[in-house]
Amino acid sequence: MKAKSIKEIEQDLNSISDTETIEVNLKQLLLVYKGIEDWRRFFHNPMHYPSIKEVEKYLGNRKTGMYAVMNHIYIKTFDGLLPDDIEERLE
Repeated sequence: MKAKSIKEIEQDLNSISDTETIEVNLKQLLLVYKGIEDWRRFFHNPMHYPSIKEVEKYLGNRKTGMYAVMNHIYIKTFDGLLPDDIEERLE
């Protein structure tokens, strides 16, 4: 599976106005920020992943690694955060 480009992701958001807002607490935002920071820290330097085994180790699964972190953020932190109409527009 190929990763989406920034253009593809932005295009998915075309139905969302720049003026629409939601409220998140600082801890929720920082959890997302720290997750992205860790993902960037790993992937910005190819020496961190000299083999596919190192990437697999970093990504992990539902219980360990970055997949577990991102899954937690998506399921636990974002669950119920977006209004139903926004969720529908994103589908």
